[in-house]
Amino acid sequence: MKRLLSLVLSAALLLSAAGCGSSEAPGFGEEDLSLTVGGEIFDCDTNIETVIAALGDGYEYAEGKSCAYDGLDKTYAYDAAIFYTNPLAEGDIVTEIYTESPDVTTSKGLAVGASRDQVVEAYGQPDEDDGYTLYYRVSDEAGEPSLCFDLTGDTVSAIFLTRGLI
Repeated sequence: MKRLLSLVLSAALLLSAAGCGSSEAPGFGEEDLSLTVGGEIFDCDTNIETVIAALGDGYEYAEGKSCAYDGLDKTYAYDAAIFYTNPLAEGDIVTEIYTESPDVTTSKGLAVGASRDQVVEAYGQPDEDDGYTLYYRVSDEAGEPSLCFDLTGDTVSAIFLTRGLI
């Protein structure tokens, strides 16, 4: 009986220790809708003035008349990432962040150069996989942010966070 109790206690101890130090289960959620650029975290609700204050004025600028809003859609292209904005009542708000740089990371530390398997391991199965891009969405409603991974073969070649209608 003592031996059986000892085995049961040992098994329970091993099972409880198995959870210690393990990483969070894979999955995609609201907390994953950001990218770290230049050591700063940005999302699709960031005012471009916040981006410029953090990353400086070393960007290439372009603008064009907005098809959806009154004013100008603007693009701020830094070496590490491109920030696209729309003119909203609260200012020029980032609606997409696009990168081909291995220096930009997701909330789970992935960057350009990661494998398809690493993405799936970190975020779970994508909401959509068209063979070229893995799409992760919190909601299917139009205009809600999505985290996307462009692939060349099985390697991430670009990452973008967007409020586009994808």
